[in-house]
Amino acid sequence: MKYFLYLLLLSTLIISCVSQKDMRNPNTKFLTKRGYTFPDSIKNNALIDENVQWPDTLFYNTMYKAKLMGSLTIPITFSSIEITSGDAIVSPNVSLGLGYTWFYGDFVFNEDDKMTVSPTFFFGVLGDAGIENDFSLNRLAGFFAGGFIGVGAFTLFGGYDVINRYPLIGIGGRVDFFTISQSFLHVFGKVHPIRKHKSIALPITGE
Repeated sequence: MKYFLYLLLLSTLIISCVSQKDMRNPNTKFLTKRGYTFPDSIKNNALIDENVQWPDTLFYNTMYKAKLMGSLTIPITFSSIEITSGDAIVSPNVSLGLGYTWFYGDFVFNEDDKMTVSPTFFFGVLGDAGIENDFSLNRLAGFFAGGFIGVGAFTLFGGYDVINRYPLIGIGGRVDFFTISQSFLHVFGKVHPIRKHKSIALPITGE
């Protein structure tokens, strides 16, 4: 019971920390936090650094791609296969925990000051606690650490149960924090447009 209360408290604390009141629009906050320099002067536009992560100017309604993106996530396992003494046993136990996911995909800055993120392939690490079949929270059915891969809403988990001492694999889903707030989205590597922006596309300013 304490584990799930701690998980709920930690998730609430993390969300509240990134959701503190800020009068700037979400895209401006996101880009400023990620190190983007808005092209608000001739001097900034004239400085070209090959190591800069972001393009000189970003535009609304234009599809961008980075080497990799990432976010905190809550993995949820609906069923698993426990491998013990050479036998594979299907377990219906539900488990959930906390992890971090990296993924490939693209994103768009919309004119309503929000982002649309389109992930393709996920992978990551996690720690997951199992719930008893009767949903009793008095004790954990297991606790496993490992990794996962996934496409869309489908996720395949694999790890080692440190309480019951056996490896296992499972299937389930995730609640990725970036779907709650774009503040949780991390961008790795250089960002570039997938195709040239339309002539009517508006540049993103720091206002």
